[in-house]
Amino acid sequence: MIAVNWGTTNFRAYKLNAQGQVEGEKSSNRGAVIVPAGSFQQALMAEVKDWLDAGEVQILMCGMVGARRGWKEAPYLPVPADFEQMVQGVIKLEVDGFDARIVPGLIGADSAGVPDVMRGEETEIMGCSAEAGGAAHFCLPGTHTKWVRMEEGRIGTFATSMTGDLFRAIRESTILRSCTQHEPNDDEAFLLGVARAGQDGELGHQLFGVRTLVLTGKMNDKSASSYLSGLLIGNEIRETARKEDSVHLIGEPSLCLLYQKAMREFGMNSTIEPEGAALRGLQRIAGSLQW
Repeated sequence: MIAVNWGTTNFRAYKLNAQGQVEGEKSSNRGAVIVPAGSFQQALMAEVKDWLDAGEVQILMCGMVGARRGWKEAPYLPVPADFEQMVQGVIKLEVDGFDARIVPGLIGADSAGVPDVMRGEETEIMGCSAEAGGAAHFCLPGTHTKWVRMEEGRIGTFATSMTGDLFRAIRESTILRSCTQHEPNDDEAFLLGVARAGQDGELGHQLFGVRTLVLTGKMNDKSASSYLSGLLIGNEIRETARKEDSVHLIGEPSLCLLYQKAMREFGMNSTIEPEGAALRGLQRIAGSLQW
């Protein structure tokens, strides 16, 4: 089969043999957001046509490909939701020549009743052995970081933080633009930002401090982006996590490592899950489908 993790900004595909072993892998920046309406099949063919020509006929996809503006909307399942419900929610596309299906996303709400949604992260969680433990908590860092609490082996409540989006927008479109152009690679400055996030003052005030620290010479502008990263991630953890939580981190290793460092500053334990969670989740779901 072919397993596809088709997110907002990235496309990743894996060619698997009958034993589930990866025989081929492709990735590109052909994210769902840049594919014109009605052109998803052509976009898919541009990526994996050689695999289809070689005889592959089963494709399982997750992520924003199943959004309202994707190939076809895979309706959200309400939480709490378990593995079997996710399998039952998989939709089939009407295409000729191969069998293509999409994993559904999940929808919930916060304590004030404001809706929250995810697409793709549910598949990653189902690809982690910790999911079977029943009471694990997950953090999936990224452009839109997800914080997920399991309930008796089901994906229960969750919350989304736009930390990654904010980090990019602040560096591109605010007064901090001039002092945060260096790529973040200063661990000491990052931890200083995390520590500042735990102090008094609302986020907007703390953010302006990035500028004034550089302006007064108390911080080198080469360190400002790292400080900003720590400030944003620290505020996210302070407001979202619970100190007694033991959190499983899923995602790009270097970003997970930053979150792990920040969590440690707040007295939290965390474990970074092995890479490939989305692929493992797609394999697990595909194995429960009737093709």
